[in-house]
Amino acid sequence: MPLMALLFFACQPAAEQPAAEAPAEETTDLAMEAFETNAKVVRQYLDHFINKDMDAMKAMMSDDFFMSPPEWGQDSLDTEQWQEREQFFMDNYSEITFEDDQYFAGLDDDQTPNGDVRVYGNWHFTYNGNNQRGAMKFYAVFFFNEEGKINGVMEWFNTADLVPKDADS
Repeated sequence: MPLMALLFFACQPAAEQPAAEAPAEETTDLAMEAFETNAKVVRQYLDHFINKDMDAMKAMMSDDFFMSPPEWGQDSLDTEQWQEREQFFMDNYSEITFEDDQYFAGLDDDQTPNGDVRVYGNWHFTYNGNNQRGAMKFYAVFFFNEEGKINGVMEWFNTADLVPKDADS
């Protein structure tokens, strides 16, 4: 009798399995492809900033764009506030360059690449008020939506590096 039961259950059709998720390796490969594409977008965005092309920068942003600036006491900025802030930099600084830039994949909560971009580098600039050269270290995370538009930026840098130094000190 146990043999009959074994044959009976062995001949039953297999239970339907839920659709398998993409293997982790495939998901990571897709995220790294997105990162490579998005890193180029970040570099273009930074080039547009250097060239003071606000319209080109805005064209790269999603409708629900936000920015989290490093300035103390400021929360996330909407597009209009972001534009005022960027315009201030464009109006008050010249000979802007971004050097030693390095791009790394953004990571989700599980430390898995997710297509976002982390960038490190050094800004160099001249303050127009006294023609003094300045520099600052920079770190930012750029977040992207499904359409490949930038929908958020979080920046970290020492804001004191932007303050013009007294030429006599």
